[in-house]
Amino acid sequence: MFNRGPEARVEGIGVLSAELERQADIYRGLGVQKDAIMRLLTPRPDRLPKELSIPVVTLGVSVDLDHQARFAGITPYFDLSRAHDTAGGITYAQPRLIWMHDGKKNKNKSIEWVRDHLKGNTSPSTLADGIALAITQPNIKSILRNHAIDLPGSAVGSGSAPGLFDWDGGLGLSHHLVDSAVPVWGSALSGS
Repeated sequence: MFNRGPEARVEGIGVLSAELERQADIYRGLGVQKDAIMRLLTPRPDRLPKELSIPVVTLGVSVDLDHQARFAGITPYFDLSRAHDTAGGITYAQPRLIWMHDGKKNKNKSIEWVRDHLKGNTSPSTLADGIALAITQPNIKSILRNHAIDLPGSAVGSGSAPGLFDWDGGLGLSHHLVDSAVPVWGSALSGS
């Protein structure tokens, strides 16, 4: 939708601008100024793999992650302060526009396998990226009914990574082992 060639670039930036305005309206509930979001408006980099097609403004740690999770209606089942970046994942200090996919293509692949098979210009999505996806995507519950989302750019302790899932109609964050391939879980990836 956002990467259709040079002649569609102007139209594409208009669509992206409208999407960032929508996300800015949501983030206003967390005290983030619209200008802080709208200044991120730049075309999707052509070098990104085509599957990174979901524009997401991640707040990183500019707003407390636990506060962001609760704002999104996510119940954390572990202390979010225990998570840290790993395997090339980057949690930003300030808001940033990233491009994601929701992990569907990585269903039934272990987090470890996904980390080992990253291609250029692709990073493993972090805990902050997953929370941002939940905040900004109106269809997140539909996605999570299809599959849970591993966040391979973060680790919780040693040997486990966080994941976002649907639990009885609500959203939850847990963590599980990185060497297990689970058919209903898929690792999300990002790029910017």
